[in-house]
Amino acid sequence: MSTSLFIPAILALTGIGYSQTAPRAEFEVASVKINTASAPMVRIFFARGNPRFAATNITLRMLITFAWNVKNFQISGGNGVIDTGRYDIEAKATEAKPTLERIRSMLQALLADRFKLTVHRETKEVPIYALVAAKGGTRLVEPKENGCVEFDPASLPGPGQPQRMFCGLLIGPNTAKGGKIAMKELTDGLSNILGRPVVDKTGYTGKFDVALEFSQEGIDTVGMFAGAPFIVGKSPDDDSRPSIFSALQEQLGLKLESQKGPAELLIIDHAEKASEN
Repeated sequence: MSTSLFIPAILALTGIGYSQTAPRAEFEVASVKINTASAPMVRIFFARGNPRFAATNITLRMLITFAWNVKNFQISGGNGVIDTGRYDIEAKATEAKPTLERIRSMLQALLADRFKLTVHRETKEVPIYALVAAKGGTRLVEPKENGCVEFDPASLPGPGQPQRMFCGLLIGPNTAKGGKIAMKELTDGLSNILGRPVVDKTGYTGKFDVALEFSQEGIDTVGMFAGAPFIVGKSPDDDSRPSIFSALQEQLGLKLESQKGPAELLIIDHAEKASEN
C-alpha cells in the first residue's frame, strides 16, 4: 500500500512515538532543497517496503506531523519557523524494505540534523468532541463484499472517469469516503478536519462504508494533512452542502458533542530554517 498526499493549496494517525533509548535510525542519503516553484501541489510519498522517501513543496510543520504521526492541532510552538519556507526532500533508507515506523524515525533524525529540531511531549486538558449516536440511532451502511479496492495513487480516476470506492478513509474537498471503515478511522479523520480530538463514544464495533459530503466552510485545511491517504483539493466556490456537524447527523446518524479531555501534545522546543544541501 502506498502512502501519498496531494494538496493543491494547503493542506492529517495519532500517537507520538520517538524512543530516546532505541538506536538512532538515519537515512543512508538525504537531500533537502528549498522549493521555489509556484505550483501549489504538496506531496509526500512513501511506499511500504520501498527505501525511498520523497516530499515536495512541504513545510516543516507537515514533516513533523508525518514524522511523529501526530495531527496539526497536537503541535505547539515553533515561533512561525515550522510554517514558513517550503522544501523538497529526497531520501533513501539504509535497509531495502523499511517499515513505516522506521521511515518515521529516520525522518525525525533528519529533521534534528537539518532543521535543528528538538521536541518534547506534554499531556494537557483540551477541548474535544465526543462522537455519539444521534437521536434515532446510527445510519451506518455495512460494507459490500468486494465493494472497495486498496488505495493506490496510480489508480485514482481522472476527470470524467467512474469513481471507485477505496478501502479505508480518504478525505477530499467536501468529502470523506471509503469502504470497510472502522470507527477509529472515522474519528481520526474527523479530528483532522475539525482540528480537535474526536473520541468515539458510539459503542459501534463493526465496519461500514462512508460517503460523507459536507461544506468546507470554517475548516482549516492545514489540519487535514496526515501520514495517510488524504486527497485535498479546492472547495467549489458555490458550496450549498451542509456543515460537517449537520452532515454527520443527516447522512450517518452520528452527532458531535463538545467536551473536555486529555490530549498528548508535541511541544517544539527549537527549530530553524534548513539551508540547501
